[in-house]
Amino acid sequence: AGLQRKLHNKLSPAQESLRHDWECGDCVAQWCRPSFEPNYYPYLPAHVTKPKETRKVYAVQLPEKCFFAVPKNLKLLAVPLFELYNNEARYGAIIASIPFLISRYHLNLETV
Repeated sequence: AGLQRKLHNKLSPAQESLRHDWECGDCVAQWCRPSFEPNYYPYLPAHVTKPKETRKVYAVQLPEKCFFAVPKNLKLLAVPLFELYNNEARYGAIIASIPFLISRYHLNLETV
């Protein structure tokens, strides 16, 4: 419920006719930052009892056609998975790990 509310607030258009329901799936990954350093870890280190910050990556299924409302100060960028693979310098560790994280799913890509 919380993730759907955030997606509605951040990315859904203001017009009710253009909105759609978000299908939130599994939590694919959880990254922890044990202290106020810039590094995130895909695990909670043994010496840390409570992380300072946690980032979670969820699988969200989109409908065939949908509209996004992106604020003017942000930019929505569609990037193919093969470009994310092993490109940590450009996209960061969390986003570059998405091809590894979704490799456990079986994707059926159909062209019409």
